[in-house]
Amino acid sequence: MKRSLSRPARLRGSRGRRIRATLGARDGLRCFYCRAPFQSSDDATIDHYLPCALGPIHRQWNLVLACEPCNVRKQHTLPLGLFLALRPLLDRTRLEVAA
Repeated sequence: MKRSLSRPARLRGSRGRRIRATLGARDGLRCFYCRAPFQSSDDATIDHYLPCALGPIHRQWNLVLACEPCNVRKQHTLPLGLFLALRPLLDRTRLEVAA
């Protein structure tokens, strides 16, 4: 069963193309997590590096390109390296989101 992605990941149209093109120029046309190359930025989804569950930060520095499997797998969790760095600062309720 395929899970539906959040609205920003599925952002289409001229605004979505512009955001994906900007992120592709900044980071290269590769998945941020598995480094798989994209044929074009239209093949990528937009992911929030810091998940929206911790506070919706819709800024360009918090957006990365991800392939659909990686974006679905990550969901609302923190990437491991960031989780380990922030762990002393997170309270118990926020740790449940990251687990």
